[in-house]
Amino acid sequence: MISRTTLVVLITALLVSSAYSQGSGPEWTQIAKADQVLMGDYQGKWLNTPTKGYLRSNPKVCAQVINTGIGKYRINLLPDHNRRAALIYSGEATLQGDTIVLEDGDWSIRVAESGLTGSGKVGGQEAKFSLSRLRLGSPTLGAKPPKGSLILFDGSNFDQWEHEDGRAVTWALLEDGAMEVNSRFKNKSSTPPIGGDIYTKQSFKDLRFHMEFRYPVEPEQQGQLRGNSGLFFQGYEVQILNSYGLDGLWNELGALYKLSPPKVNAARPPLEWQTYDIIYRAPRYDGNQLKENARITVSLNGIVVQRDEELIHQTANGQLGRNKPAPKEAMPIRLQDHINRIQFRNIWAEEL
Repeated sequence: MISRTTLVVLITALLVSSAYSQGSGPEWTQIAKADQVLMGDYQGKWLNTPTKGYLRSNPKVCAQVINTGIGKYRINLLPDHNRRAALIYSGEATLQGDTIVLEDGDWSIRVAESGLTGSGKVGGQEAKFSLSRLRLGSPTLGAKPPKGSLILFDGSNFDQWEHEDGRAVTWALLEDGAMEVNSRFKNKSSTPPIGGDIYTKQSFKDLRFHMEFRYPVEPEQQGQLRGNSGLFFQGYEVQILNSYGLDGLWNELGALYKLSPPKVNAARPPLEWQTYDIIYRAPRYDGNQLKENARITVSLNGIVVQRDEELIHQTANGQLGRNKPAPKEAMPIRLQDHINRIQFRNIWAEEL
């Protein structure tokens, strides 16, 4: 007879697998079980801590289990989530059966469905720890648009979007109410063309904006090839990238690309829905004379990662492109096709 606890675990795993399998490509449909049930955030307490010292007065400990390749992971121990706190420890781990295992000198860590446990030396003293899986999520998931807002995507159609050349959107419309990038790079020989960036049919200047998104695991990819897309206001890019467990640099999630790194890396693990809530203020002109650059405030998963930042140049890889003048006219909002099958949902904008 199956115990009640075992039955709950089986049902939970089935629900997790079902929730993560929505998509049109193998990035979403062929997912390792460890990436579904072991990868992600953990939180708990230090055990057998010294009678005095840092661990005694700061008993909370957090962890990130980050996929770095097929069957490969990095485990970060840190004092808090959502802060730029110095790592307590970071080490490489491997999947062994159903368990992620790390053995590194004084450090020994096991990650299983029951949680994350281990021990290591901190300040010259051995400390043990026990943590449980935690989904940090976002307080603005499912946020409703204010009265008078323009619903840019509600999961039912692409009526508010088009490709740059005026084509109807060729991205995938999923049954669960999301859209998914259908990349031009993966459909090079298609006639008529499939994929490419998409643009709102309406143009904007000042606005309040909400969007939900998620990226796949893609264990065979690294760096800028992992979960890459971009969100553009008048040509200025707010970066989208699988940045879970990374340093939070100027080209990672929450960054103003080539301009400003996020104040903190608030990226969630792959497969989990995340939110961008943004206030954008367009450049100010007096006739043809630029008086003020654009400014932007960006909240990622409810955490302010860019606060009233001045956009001092255009987004571009090369210096020449950054010398373009600040835009004067209203422009469409743009979502980038950068090869990865990013998903988006619940997109709306309120003109200010």
